[in-house]
Amino acid sequence: MLGKKKTVKISKKVATKQALTNLYICFRVMGIHVTKNHPHLYIIYVIVIHSLTTVFTPISFTTSYFRKTDQDFNVGVFLTSIQAVINVYGCAIKILLLIYYKTKLEAAEKLMDKMDQHCRAEDEIQELFNIRDLGRKIVLGYITAYWTYTTMTYISALVSGVPSYSINLFFLDWKRSKREFYLASFLEYVLVTWTCLQQVANDSYGTIYVCILRGHVRVLLLRIRKMGRKVDQTADQNLEELKSCIKDHKDLSELYNIISPVISRTIFLQFSITAVILGITLINIAVFAATITAMAASGFYVIAVSVEIFPLCYYANCLLYDSDTLATEIFHSAWIDQDRRYRKLLIFFIQRTQKSMELWAGKIFPINLNSFISIAKFSFSLYTLIKQMGIKERLGL
Repeated sequence: MLGKKKTVKISKKVATKQALTNLYICFRVMGIHVTKNHPHLYIIYVIVIHSLTTVFTPISFTTSYFRKTDQDFNVGVFLTSIQAVINVYGCAIKILLLIYYKTKLEAAEKLMDKMDQHCRAEDEIQELFNIRDLGRKIVLGYITAYWTYTTMTYISALVSGVPSYSINLFFLDWKRSKREFYLASFLEYVLVTWTCLQQVANDSYGTIYVCILRGHVRVLLLRIRKMGRKVDQTADQNLEELKSCIKDHKDLSELYNIISPVISRTIFLQFSITAVILGITLINIAVFAATITAMAASGFYVIAVSVEIFPLCYYANCLLYDSDTLATEIFHSAWIDQDRRYRKLLIFFIQRTQKSMELWAGKIFPINLNSFISIAKFSFSLYTLIKQMGIKERLGL
């Protein structure tokens, strides 16, 4: 977490963009970050990867519904497949949006380097270490959550004897033999795991960039608390220190203006997908999940889908709180004994910082914990309604 105290070696170099290390590895693996080494081979790799994840996987899910007969139809498997196919199509759209906006996000790195140059005090450098470590852990956290879901679903398929999604693999028919069943289940596991890795790139980038923005707001807060408190500084030096903080806030606002529109467009799509999927998954758990492993797989899917939006909502909430604290901290700084020039500039600074750094989903829903809770409440209200109606008993399941 940001603000956690630990010993830091100032001599050790750290940069904000190091928080993006694992994210860029994920981008490179998923074919959306061109490498300088062997670019022609990488282009071939990109074509193969996107042919499998962005094109073949959605087509396989869709065409599988046309191959099913009445005897093959299983409501539980169908709902498991539907909740996955919605995410697969959503993932494909989001990855295309991310490719489109990636150059814009890369432009933010220059601002990060510029702000890093102003971090000289030990507590400010500590925040940079916290930003770096948190950014790397976020990607690993997403990978762990999604990999756990795909693995549980795969185990459920092996136990039940039916592939988790029964997707159309064209050249394989899992009903012909045990060998083809195990092969089809494994290929489904590989395709869905790879798609989930693509989802990691989609979902983690917003959270990481918000954490970077929030971390630099906290650095600015540290600097504001020190303004005018150094007894060995002259009035002109105090004024320059204030100007430096104003410039830092200007850079923060520019970073916010770069990040905010990109997150706004992708998270609106994710909010819509999450609400639908949670409802379908909870119905599957309440009514159609026949085995403990199937219920466990659906339960992990609820966690995985919640993870897609919860971290971003949480850190967006933290960013809003910290940015709203700026004006208060400026007012409580040591400005009373400063000269007229300092006080006039301070008023201007307070006015500038009163604009909250609030993030929106498609300029419709605020990205915060209240929005996350509203989506969760809607889904669980639907689950409660299904339970009260006794649909499971009426269907004799």
